[in-house]
Amino acid sequence: MSASQRSRAWTQAAGCRIRSRALDAPFGAELAIDAGADLRADEGEVLRALFAEHGLLVVRGREISREEQIAWVSALGRLEPDASGQPMEMEVTNQHDRSTAPPGELIFHYDYAYDPQPIPAISMYGLLVDGEVTPTRFANSSRVLQALPAHTLAALEGREAAHACFLYSPERPEERTPEPEVLIARGEPGWGPLHYWAHHPLLWSNAAGTPTLFACVQHTDRIVGVPRAESDALLAEIYAHLYADEAVYEHRWLPGDLVIWDNLSVQHARPEPNDRPRTLRRFHVSDTDLTLQYLEVGRKHGYV
Repeated sequence: MSASQRSRAWTQAAGCRIRSRALDAPFGAELAIDAGADLRADEGEVLRALFAEHGLLVVRGREISREEQIAWVSALGRLEPDASGQPMEMEVTNQHDRSTAPPGELIFHYDYAYDPQPIPAISMYGLLVDGEVTPTRFANSSRVLQALPAHTLAALEGREAAHACFLYSPERPEERTPEPEVLIARGEPGWGPLHYWAHHPLLWSNAAGTPTLFACVQHTDRIVGVPRAESDALLAEIYAHLYADEAVYEHRWLPGDLVIWDNLSVQHARPEPNDRPRTLRRFHVSDTDLTLQYLEVGRKHGYV
């Protein structure tokens, strides 16, 4: 057996109903979970350890109930509730106009990078997958730290980056949207899309304590305190490593696929979508309640 074959062999702790092996991809792990919604405490520990190690977990082609998805993702943290206090079930879909994601191509991003508290984990399940639907692409901004030159890492040390939801105004897309001098806090009177801004350290740790970069092409405006030209050059260098073809995992959805990823260290993107029917059921982990506020404002302005 070759080294690559050994690395992709299934492993399983004694008595645990979760098996795992490395994905045939630049990062991530494939799981086989024989438990239903009654995940035991020790199996929750295994799931958290695998999530911390790999950042992206895939369960392939299995009928997974709403209750099972909730149980498995709950092992990673608090699920954000809906208005009734139940886990917030969302759909990313091209089947109706209540999708919780905007239409069209989405370049690489972390969800809520522009919020003071980005959510730590996201799950999506292939509820409706009709043929070769639009894939989802993933890039690992923790592993990119191993690829960046030492002088680049030194230039990022101690720096923050500014992130915005809308880097360019829909009315004047040729102009970069300026950061307001005074930001209104989320949910306060007058808060809206102009205030979707936040500063985060460029080098920080995710919820598991794993060092990671935090910059993405969709939402990162600039490195704070650095001249614009220098900031643009540093970000371009980062993105060249981060989004290199050999560093990206493209998940081609099959019915019954579940993908769970660390939103603080793994970015996702959607290429230009095709019209094949696709509905992904989503639950996410969040320490705060933020989604309903963003959806309310986003729908008011026609963004989702």
